[in-house]
Amino acid sequence: MKKSFINLLRQPDSVLFQFDDSGVRFEEPDGREEQNARLDYVVGENSAKVVIYPAEKGIKRVKLRWRGDMSDVILTVGDEYERSQWTNTLWTGLYPNKQMPWYFYAFDGEVLNSFGVKTGPSAFAIWQCDSSGITLWLDVRSGGSGVMLKEPLTAVEVVCREGKVGETPYQSAVAFCKMMCEKPKLPQEPVFGVNNWYWAYGNITHDSVMEETKYLKEMCADAVCNPYMVIDDGWQKVRYSAGGSRYFNGGPWDEVAKGFTSMEETALRIKEQGAKPGIWFRPLKTALQVPQEAFSKSDSKSAGISLDPTHPCVAEMVATDVKRIRSWGYELIKHDFTTMDVLTKMPMADANWKLYDNSITSCQALRRLYQLIQDSADGAIVIGCNTMNHLAAGIHEVQRSGDDTSGNVFEITRHSGVHTFVRMPQNKTFFIHDPDCAAFTDRVPHDINLDFLEASAISGAATLASVVPNTLTNEEMARIRKIYKIASEGGAGAVPTDWLGNNEPSKFLCADGKQVAFDWYRVYDGVRNFYKWDN
Repeated sequence: MKKSFINLLRQPDSVLFQFDDSGVRFEEPDGREEQNARLDYVVGENSAKVVIYPAEKGIKRVKLRWRGDMSDVILTVGDEYERSQWTNTLWTGLYPNKQMPWYFYAFDGEVLNSFGVKTGPSAFAIWQCDSSGITLWLDVRSGGSGVMLKEPLTAVEVVCREGKVGETPYQSAVAFCKMMCEKPKLPQEPVFGVNNWYWAYGNITHDSVMEETKYLKEMCADAVCNPYMVIDDGWQKVRYSAGGSRYFNGGPWDEVAKGFTSMEETALRIKEQGAKPGIWFRPLKTALQVPQEAFSKSDSKSAGISLDPTHPCVAEMVATDVKRIRSWGYELIKHDFTTMDVLTKMPMADANWKLYDNSITSCQALRRLYQLIQDSADGAIVIGCNTMNHLAAGIHEVQRSGDDTSGNVFEITRHSGVHTFVRMPQNKTFFIHDPDCAAFTDRVPHDINLDFLEASAISGAATLASVVPNTLTNEEMARIRKIYKIASEGGAGAVPTDWLGNNEPSKFLCADGKQVAFDWYRVYDGVRNFYKWDN
């Protein structure tokens, strides 16, 4: 039997706390201070809960270590906090310094073993694996400072799974995702259609949306249910993009840009054309005046005010905005930028600031925000973007799992969109996976974007495109109709067969046995190394 599995359902071999006043050498044997804090590791039949108790000073992080032989591991891959980027969620060999958020898989050449925490945690979890054991770090900060707990905190629930001989690595990964998320929230109908960001980039009007909707219905002529027409950034009154500190795309969300009369009228006209209206907004950025204590203390680099979701007036504002948008008739609401507006950087970055309510963790604050938005949406589908997969699972129906694709450079779509198929075990086990849009403009080849859209459709993922109206050839129109028909039927049950070790899966096996392969590298005859987001 190969040595690549450690049962984490036992007491950890060591526990280490980091406090607000811990020195830089707190991990060194000679630098460890008295651990004036306590946790319980409560082992159950199938999982173990980490319960952290209040301390006299702020707790920033907790390290748990299980020793054991992992020397036979030949490949590992972890998740990402939120939208994956091409430099992360990468298959590698044993790489002890690699930080793997939420969970990771370890392959030994025979079976895939899995280690992680259940969805809906109250702490950011990050794993590290070396030949001598497994380490779990729990980030329980409130903002950038240690949390001042008022009651015991169940930070995470640890789970692990030993792979079975005879199952494929992908099957093992899917089984583990089901262990991590016992109650996913899934939409009743497939999510497919268009989002106008990657061709218009905010330059939209009521008339342009109506033209898009008309073209969408032509593209979806063979679909078995109605598509979504998603209006992205650009409909709100206050918006400017001069770059740097002048960039702003926030609220208020009760007034519209010059090109719109009212968003309620636009939603009604979309429905009259046989599509479902969807809309984007940024809940935690505003040009309105709010109390100083409601400001997010993160270092925001754009104009306007970033809001702290733990302040009561912010929670009330967000709920009111979502309820208003829903009352206008929108059946899909996409919220964006909340990680950036609360934390600026990823959770493991250090800063000396606190949330308004510093008795809860940043992780709790974000999860509560997602739940507030979902509850206020009153039955509308919610897509989280710039949100965290492990926190959105079980709350939102759809999750943007990859970074932005592009209507300017296909290289960006390949490493930001295609790359997200590495995370496909989460599809329909956590939520519906959204690899982002296939962009049809005159700057990127249509045929390769049709491939990307087809891969999304056959996988049963969200199948969204950005299409300049009236630009597809007859042949392209015929193909996109077939793709949207597949998407409207819920996909073809396709799974990536080259998922193990391939950071951009290209081969898929459908439920009926059909094999589909894509060449993601034919556009540039390899990869393109010299480009900017707009060139």
